[in-house]
Order: sequence, then C-alpha cells, then structure tokens
Amino acid sequence: MITPPLWRDFRQNNRMEAYRCKNCGYVSYPERRRVCPKCKKAPSEFETITLGPRGRILTYVVAHTLPAEFEPPIPLAIVELDGGGRIYAMVSECEPDEIKIGMEVELDYREIFEENGYRVQSFKVKPVRER
Repeated sequence: MITPPLWRDFRQNNRMEAYRCKNCGYVSYPERRRVCPKCKKAPSEFETITLGPRGRILTYVVAHTLPAEFEPPIPLAIVELDGGGRIYAMVSECEPDEIKIGMEVELDYREIFEENGYRVQSFKVKPVRER
C-alpha cells in the first residue's frame, strides 16, 4: 500500500520543497537532515525553500528493463535545479538520443502510474522549448 509514504512525502514531492543550510547554503532534497553534509555543522539549521522550475541535466541513463507499470525505454536524469537542489526524474517529450548533458529542462507535474486505485503523481522533466 502506498498511502502513508504518499502523504508523508507530499510537501517534498508535490510542492518541490527543499531545505537550505543556514550556515553554508547547501540544499537538501527531499529529506531534512540533522547534520549538513557539506559544512558538517551539527545540529544544522535548515530553512524551507521551494526549488526552481528549471534546471540542467547533469547525467542520465536510458532504462530498458523496468517494472510492468512502465513502457521502456525511459530516460532517467539527475537534474541540477536553478537556485540549488538536485532531483532524479524521468525525461519526457523527447527521444533518448536527443538528450544531452547540460540540456536545459523544466519540471512538469504528471501522473506516473496507478497502483491499487491510487494515482501516483510526481514531476518529470522535459526539454525547454523556445516559444
């Protein structure tokens, strides 16, 4: 059953809330930490921030073997968001061979899959297209 983690992680997953160390500026997402991994201050004080809607791909992989809920191939990327923080997300709206390290992407909130009647939603990233 997915309900408890779904509600426990709602703020981080649905609002893109992260935590910035008041001492050094390190951004922790999705978890709030007691010790800052960068400056090692313990206990560290973190402030809640909202992550930016755009970022750049740091690295990626194209997954070909996935659970039944997903249709391969699916590109998965680590994205450095503007203003700090990194996320791991599916890449959508482009072919796997179009993805490049450094590509500018934007967050897109979507349904990922359905499990036991619950719609699991989260962010994917898609290339920024000039308008």
